[in-house]
Amino acid sequence: MFTHRSQLEHKAVGYAVAWKSGQTWEGIKTHMGFNQEAFDAECAALAYALQMAVKSDPVPDHITIFTDAQAAMRRMASYEPGLGQKYTLEARKHITMLRRMVSDITIEIRWCPAHEDVKGNEKADEWAKLAADEPDTLGVECYTQRAGDTPRHAISMTSRTQSED
Repeated sequence: MFTHRSQLEHKAVGYAVAWKSGQTWEGIKTHMGFNQEAFDAECAALAYALQMAVKSDPVPDHITIFTDAQAAMRRMASYEPGLGQKYTLEARKHITMLRRMVSDITIEIRWCPAHEDVKGNEKADEWAKLAADEPDTLGVECYTQRAGDTPRHAISMTSRTQSED
C-alpha cells in the first residue's frame, strides 16, 4: 500500500491510500477539510491503511505501507504528545489488533522517494490531490484504475457510507 497527503494553496487537505490489485490500481481518498495540516493527513493515511489491513479477509501475515513522509513515520514511533497524536493512537490500536489476529505478523512502514516515478506513490499523490480539491458530500470515495487507462477516464467512483467504514 502507498499513502500520500495533499494540501492545496487554499488550505484544503486530503489523503489517499493506493494499492495494486492485479493490473488495477485501487484506493481510497478522503477529504479532511480546511482546518488540518498536511502532516495530519499523512498520519491519518497511515492509520487508515492499517485499519484496512484489520478489515481484510483473511488478514495478511505481512503488511508493508510505503510513504514519502519521514516525519509521519517518526511520529508513528513516538509516544510523546504532539501533532498527529490522534492518528498515531489510531494506528497503534490497529497494530495491536493485527498482532492479536496474527501473532507472527510483520508490519512495515517504509519510506519511498517522492516524485521519482514510483508508481504507487505517484498514484496515491494523484488521488490525494483529488481528495483535497474535490470532496464528495460524504468526504470519502473509493475508486479503481486499470493499467493503461488514462486518469481522466480511469476513475470510477462509488461513494461510501459511514457504515461501510
